[in-house]
Amino acid sequence: MTSSLRLAIDFLEKFGFFDVILPFLLIFTIVFGILEKTRIFGVEEIEGKKYPRKNINAMVAFVIAFFVVAAKEIVRAIQVSLPQVALLLVVLVCFMMLAGSFMADKEFSFEKRKGWVIFLTVTMFIAIVLIFINAFGWLKPFIDWLKTFPLTFVVPVVLIVVIIAAILFIVGGGPKKKEGGEE
Repeated sequence: MTSSLRLAIDFLEKFGFFDVILPFLLIFTIVFGILEKTRIFGVEEIEGKKYPRKNINAMVAFVIAFFVVAAKEIVRAIQVSLPQVALLLVVLVCFMMLAGSFMADKEFSFEKRKGWVIFLTVTMFIAIVLIFINAFGWLKPFIDWLKTFPLTFVVPVVLIVVIIAAILFIVGGGPKKKEGGEE
């Protein structure tokens, strides 16, 4: 037996809600918000206060959103990638809950853990880039190419990069001496 909610979602899918309306609203909102924030098209003065030109910003966002909806590949990439990005956010929240459980009665914060902030930021950025590359179907050919790539070349290159990075860390990572001060 199919639920009423499932029937409603099926109706919305047949109506084009997920293929046209939601991607249009998402892109329109993001572009309009960026244009309002950056004030690229200038401002107009009303009663001594400066406001962004909403009419121009709305029209540009409207046109860009229509162009995006017209490009089926982009809409498909959005439909594939956004649920995966949401899953990535759930994983991050779960990690933070787990890490917070070790904090006893203190509030969980990354303020004094800059290394974790950098690590998580870089990891999330790489994951999001991989999600969008996969959404366009470009990840599988790259992985297939890597499988055929000879490891006799990769291992020495990675080893050399690690050695150079270690040398740079050791040479540049020491404490700085003050000039003209006490030794």
